[in-house]
Amino acid sequence: MLALFGPTASGKSAVAHALALALGGEVIVADPFQRYRGLEIAADSPRHAQRREVPYHLVGDLALTDDSTAGEYASGAHEAIDGVLARGRVPIVAGGTGLYLRAALCDLDMRPAPAPEVRAWAEGLAADPAVALAELEDRDPSAAAFVDPSNPRRLARALERAAAGDPGPGMDIWAAPYRRPVLLVFTDRPRDVITRLIAERVRRELDEGLQAELVAALTTEGLARGPGQVIGMSEVRAIGAGEMPPEALEEALCVRTRRLARMQRTWMRRMQPDHVIDLGDAPAGDAAPEIAALWRRQRDGVV
Repeated sequence: MLALFGPTASGKSAVAHALALALGGEVIVADPFQRYRGLEIAADSPRHAQRREVPYHLVGDLALTDDSTAGEYASGAHEAIDGVLARGRVPIVAGGTGLYLRAALCDLDMRPAPAPEVRAWAEGLAADPAVALAELEDRDPSAAAFVDPSNPRRLARALERAAAGDPGPGMDIWAAPYRRPVLLVFTDRPRDVITRLIAERVRRELDEGLQAELVAALTTEGLARGPGQVIGMSEVRAIGAGEMPPEALEEALCVRTRRLARMQRTWMRRMQPDHVIDLGDAPAGDAAPEIAALWRRQRDGVV
């Protein structure tokens, strides 16, 4: 197998596509938001032209009224990977979400979803990070030391685990062995290049109709919690409520996306990739021949 991860806008999706063409591969996407029909622009999902060239799995398979859990995703990803291998093709797992990438590659001990009242309690506390962190420190100091206090979603999940009596901060996801042999590659770029590419992507998505897409999603009856977490949803909601001027949207999206990219870099240390490929300022697809050669060497047992 091949697996690619890296900060958002680094070009890992373009590299995965080029590798699938070069190696006879199929792409398994490790991104919860790309699963949703109706968030294609917000999630930067593969376009129809790309999907005509290369088979993609776990893209557009959920409605906005469905929730995606890591455990349910893992089951689908394992089935897709095993099917690709059975067809004699190369599974290429690509994504920037650490948990979902690990869920695709490993057999994780995925805990069941908490009771609705526990989730509501945790998310209510997470609305005030200081209060949530204090509660988490009382219940599980080790988890409090590990969690990102600026991320309400992670605070809420840590509180859910602490309320259920789960030990520690969930580090087992980083230690679990791979289900199958894999070459894991981290694609990166200099920070100033990532910053520019994020700005370019945000501008492109706005030009493609991102705001209208998110407004339509927000008005979907029965909108699930999962798709409601995509970057841009809270900002568009704030614009609709008169809490944010429309002209502030572009910069707000850039700020949140840059924050995501910084977090994704921290996952690199935990993932322990086999190779780190610095794409510099070159087109992402230029890295495909180098990565394909690395994969062939590992497949053939050449050190």
